[in-house]
Amino acid sequence: MINFLKILVSQISYNERLTIIQIIVFFLIFFVLFLIGLLMLKVRKKQISYKKIGYISLLWTLGLSIISLGTKIMYQNNIWSVQTNALNYVQRYKQHKSDRKDKFDDSSRIDISKMVMHQAVKGLDKQGFVSIPSRNILLPVYNDAYSDKGLNAGANYANKSVIDPTGEHKPIMGEGNYGLAAHNFNDGQTGFSGLQQYTNHDSPYLQNGHLKGSDWLNGQKILLANAHGIYDYRITGQTLVTNKKISVLNPTQTAQVTIISCLFPSTDYRIITHGKLKNIYTWDNAPRKLVNEFNLKEKNTNAHASWWNPGVEEGANGQKGGTE
Repeated sequence: MINFLKILVSQISYNERLTIIQIIVFFLIFFVLFLIGLLMLKVRKKQISYKKIGYISLLWTLGLSIISLGTKIMYQNNIWSVQTNALNYVQRYKQHKSDRKDKFDDSSRIDISKMVMHQAVKGLDKQGFVSIPSRNILLPVYNDAYSDKGLNAGANYANKSVIDPTGEHKPIMGEGNYGLAAHNFNDGQTGFSGLQQYTNHDSPYLQNGHLKGSDWLNGQKILLANAHGIYDYRITGQTLVTNKKISVLNPTQTAQVTIISCLFPSTDYRIITHGKLKNIYTWDNAPRKLVNEFNLKEKNTNAHASWWNPGVEEGANGQKGGTE
């Protein structure tokens, strides 16, 4: 019976499941309010009119549903930056909670480096991990930003440029222009969604048809990690380009990271987050705070959204870096 239900649910789309849940919740609210009304009349020892109780319960249910729907629309469309403000608070709370848990974990530096390089997806070559602590971003890095398989697994290096249109050159962390790409799920949390300043709003990147940028993340850390160590970059700004402009991935003499993510709702454009290398550490000499950013037994990863690319996370909310 349970297997039958699982198969049945798997064949229903996300939107259809959401609609069914909303209908069920509506009737549950109505039933609860009806029982409350009935109980109140019995306690007061008044004459019971089931029709009146049902009518009042229905009105309250409809009112609550309208308020709930209005709140949902405001949140999803980020009206008055409701979603952005809520997510900023949640991210600060999650980061603080995660930092506290790190203090009680005894994972060694070697253990954490092995978690980072754990090969969790067959058919892809694990490069390491990327962490942007201020945005609660922690994603595995694989080797194929040009396939659904690669992007559905997390972040991937992107290496097709004007100079190297076929991507023959394999980028190296800490050297030259290291390009990274991942999905923007327009939820402020999954993939590189947290790099867009306001969810579901083109501004400040696209204004009256003009391509702009933003400095709201300037100075924040971008950390890359692989088997050799941790690469500490600092964000220098964000720019906006069309989806055809691959020159942003051209080789450079200076060590930098170039992160590519879609803009929402104008998905023909790409937000480019630029970072310059500040320090390179081995796993032995890296500050413990930076090492802990990759402790997958304690840190949650954010690669998967159930409605788009369901899968098992590699962090504390899933495989725990292969320790589970």
